[in-house]
Order: sequence, then C-alpha cells, then structure tokens
Amino acid sequence: MLAHELGKTGARVILVEAGPRLTPRDFHQDIGKTLASYFWEGGTRAARGNVFFPTLQVRALGGGTVFNSAICMRPLASSLQRWQDDHGLTDLTEEALAPHFDAVEELLGIREASDDIMGRRNDLFREACENLGWSWERIRRFEEGCRGSGECITGCRHQAKNSVDRRGIREMVEAGGRVYTSVHVDELIMDQGKVRGILGATVNPATWGRKHPVRITARCTIVAAGAIGTPVILRRSGMTRNAVGDNVVFHPSCFIMGTFDELVQPWNGATQGIHSTEHLERGIKLESLWATTSTFSRGLPRQPKQFKRYLKKWPHMSVFDGWVSGEASRGRVRHIPGTNRPDITFDLGEADLRRLQEANALLCEMFDAVGSKEVVTGIHGLPEVMSPREAADEIRKGRFSAVDLPTASNHVMGGAAMGSDPDRGAVTDSWGKVWDADDLYVCDTGLFPSSPGVNPQLTAMALAHRLGQELPRRY
Repeated sequence: MLAHELGKTGARVILVEAGPRLTPRDFHQDIGKTLASYFWEGGTRAARGNVFFPTLQVRALGGGTVFNSAICMRPLASSLQRWQDDHGLTDLTEEALAPHFDAVEELLGIREASDDIMGRRNDLFREACENLGWSWERIRRFEEGCRGSGECITGCRHQAKNSVDRRGIREMVEAGGRVYTSVHVDELIMDQGKVRGILGATVNPATWGRKHPVRITARCTIVAAGAIGTPVILRRSGMTRNAVGDNVVFHPSCFIMGTFDELVQPWNGATQGIHSTEHLERGIKLESLWATTSTFSRGLPRQPKQFKRYLKKWPHMSVFDGWVSGEASRGRVRHIPGTNRPDITFDLGEADLRRLQEANALLCEMFDAVGSKEVVTGIHGLPEVMSPREAADEIRKGRFSAVDLPTASNHVMGGAAMGSDPDRGAVTDSWGKVWDADDLYVCDTGLFPSSPGVNPQLTAMALAHRLGQELPRRY
C-alpha cells in the first residue's frame, strides 16, 4: 500500500520481497505443500514459552493477503483512544484516519460477503447467533467474484481475492516502480546514524539457499517485514534497545468442531463469511472458519478407529473459531545469533487464558443453539467428544493451564511500537519514523503498541496509506 501511494507521486520506488511472485498456477489444495513452499520455516514457525504457540507468516509477494481470509475491519474506537492516552499518539484519531481507510477500502474493493456464497457452514453460524440473541455481521473482505470455494488458505485459484500483489503493487510497477522478489534482507546500511539502504542476498525460492549478494541504496528505507521480521532486521543492524522486539502481541485463537445430522459440507462457502462482535469489547471475537480437512483433523479423536469414524463424518461437521485480545499476554522477538532467523517467545497471560476458556465455551453454546449432536474441543482434561451443552458447562467450570487449551495465532503485532517517547518503549514515532536512526521507517503491524481490537491488516494498510502521503513532503 505504501509503495502504491509513493508510486503515484513519481518517486523511484523499489520493493524487495523475500519470497516469490505467485500466480494461480502455483496454488494447489494440498495444505502441506502450500505451507512448505510459501510460508516461513515451511509453516512450522512457533513461539516458545508457557504454551506451544504456532504462528504462520507468508513468504511471497503480497504477504498474508495472498493466503488469509481477506478480513478487513476498522479498529475499535476504544483501542485508538488507548493508543492516544497510553502512548501519546494523539494524531491517530478516528477522524484523522478515516480518509485513509476510505482510500484503502476503495482500492481493494472491500465489501461484505454476499449471501449466495455463504454455504451451510456460514449459515449455521448466523443462525446460532440469532438463536442466542447475539449480533452478527457479514464479513467485509477484499474480493471481486468470490465463488465460495473456501480455498483462501491455499490461495485463490479463481483470482477473486484482491490481494495487494494484484491491487497496489501492480499499479506501482505500471507507474515505473521496481519489484525484486526472492531477495532476503539481512541488515540495513548504516552511516553515522543514517540508513542508506539494505544488504542481503538473492535466494532460491524452492530451497531457500542463498545465491548472490544484494546491495540497494536509497534516500529513504522502509522496513515492512512484519512484526516478526522487522525487529530481527533492526537488531541485526545494531538497534539493540530492549524495545526493539519487545511487547509483541498476538490474538490467541481456538476452534471447535461440531457434528450435525444434516449435510453441511463445510468446504463449501466463503472461508470466513460471518462473524460476531457481540463479545468484542470484552476481548473475544467469534467467526465461522474453514481451511482444509487435514488442517482440522489434528483435533479429531486420536484412537485410530475413532479417528477414521470422525473423518467419515466431515460432510456433517462444521468449524467455528474464536480469538481473544491478547492484552494480558506478551511476546518477544530476537534473532538467533549468527543467523537471521527469529527467536520468538510468548507467554499466555492469566486473563487471556480465561478469555480463551470463555471463547471455547461460547463456541460450544453456538453449536448447541443450532442442534449439533456433539463437539470436539481438543482441550486436555476433557473427553474427546462431548455434547455441546455439557462441553460449555465443563469448560467454564474447569481450571485449565495454558498448555491445556489448544491455541495459535496468525495476528502478530508490536515489536517496533509507535509512541511519543522513546524512553517509554517506543521504537518509532506516530509516522513510523524510527527514533534511533534517520531516513528509516517501519510500515507493518509491528507499529501497533497494542491490539487494535480487530483483525489487524486493514489498520496497517491505512497507516501505510497515511505514510505514503507524508513521505513525499519530507523527501
């Protein structure tokens, strides 16, 4: 989004991407092959701490927009107010950011998922909300011509998703900008407190083997390697104050699988077409979900005959998920010495553990509200299969530890947080200008000093659009 805005001004823009450019010919429905080919560490990236915490980040031109569910939400007003009150970001008000959200939403064609692509799985989620008296909304996504194939996680073979490699980067190239793919950035070129560009190497996108050294110089350098990659690059470049890579925030998530007498065919319909914000202000968001059968099969009963029996039930099953705010938990990113690989730690805080517990119970209540016969929770200490009503009650009564509740997150924020005071943990100012170096900016979810309260990508894009209008004034 930033490259797109800068390209419109006539600036000479070079965009560097660690992964390859992908086309529909590169997408396939095998999730294992997808993860191994296009995700960091082959899809095995995880944080260590008081819980095993997998996290997926994409290695391809267009980043997460190529493989995520395209969900776009503006941040909660209460979250922006917290950024102003706690971090001095007084210029990041709803009113000031509104035109940038408007511009991004128009460029990407963000709109509500239509009723004709919902499929039974999304309809069941909506009916559950209605039966419980909860609010629900059709999810706003960047798409045009979605067929409801449920293939977002493995890449849209129908080219219906307006990922930023197709909307944004394309226009930047047409305006004269350049894109270098399969280039891994190791560190920044430092010159007496100023940043003059990047150093790295080309890599083989199939084997990740390094090939040729790369040096690119620039008047202004913007790091947009994500909340995991950006702190690693900054620290390898000599910016070692604790704030760099500290205060990393995740949205810990969970999912529940439920069975029905009726035919559901959960693979049909928008990957995530309906969500509920009924419990958002207390830090819980609930969604309909699909990925692949193999993705969810890890949660099925483990005894071989039971596993086979429930695998046969997939046409009659559905998956609902939830995530929590993460405000009571903290992660940290460093780099493994002698490498450019991240060392990620994460501890699930007590309040988030209880939110996650409640999210699991709420999902079970939803299944109960639409006539599900049984649910599979994957929670340690509970029977593998339970009635949804019994499961909700037992989950709420239990005193679970962090390792008892299966969790993961692909919403990663912080590590290069904005703030008005570098002595109070801020890595950048409100524009993303790094306090410890000149001519260096950060432009990704690493900027967030705390959760925006919603799925984070639209907020990052709006901040990028805002910076794209400011940088030409400075250079």
